[in-house]
Amino acid sequence: MNDCVILKGKKDRLVVQLDSNIDFSSLKDKFSEKIKQAEAFIGDAKIAIEFTNRKLTEIEENILIGVINRETNIKIAFIFSEKSTFSQLPGGQLPFSNIKDVTDEGCTKFHKGTLRSGHNLEFDGNVVVLGDVNPGAVIKSKGNVVVLGYLNGTVYAGEDDGSEAFVGAFSLNPIQIKIGQVIAKNPSTNVLDVNKVKKTLDFEVAYLKDGNIFIEKFNKATLEHMVKI
Repeated sequence: MNDCVILKGKKDRLVVQLDSNIDFSSLKDKFSEKIKQAEAFIGDAKIAIEFTNRKLTEIEENILIGVINRETNIKIAFIFSEKSTFSQLPGGQLPFSNIKDVTDEGCTKFHKGTLRSGHNLEFDGNVVVLGDVNPGAVIKSKGNVVVLGYLNGTVYAGEDDGSEAFVGAFSLNPIQIKIGQVIAKNPSTNVLDVNKVKKTLDFEVAYLKDGNIFIEKFNKATLEHMVKI
């Protein structure tokens, strides 16, 4: 039982080895015990967490992250799991490690691969999808949502009234989009599309301003429009 959760520190992350046979309830209790012990040497540092040896469901992964957030002062910058992994860059760097503003926004979950119809991805922070979001797929995030592909599904950003959240993708054509408490269906008619052009290879950003959702090509002017004065 003592070996069902093993914590190992690497240069850029904390690796959590999970027993694949034990029931999840017992695993969670043991994880809670081990992560509290680990806090003694981690403190309130910002680290990446990697789950290995066991494929977790979205719900199970969120439960374990919730244990860290509730019971320790550890700050999570990135999450790696069996279904969402990254290769290290030369020199042992984390991908996107130079983009400090992303991690400063809070905890960020990376999903590698296309979200297909029927797939629901929910997270209490920012979400980055390395792939497309197909019609019928749903993303719910309490932070920002960035899709490094085509966004054709449903996306909710800034849940719990996060009016400063944004959604970014290569061609924003969602079935439904919600930012904070503002929701729009059929963006071609209900979303104020500044560019009047859809289905391009330009990176587009949707944001909330003056009670309306705007979609613009991402550039310096977009950043200025998104700034709350």
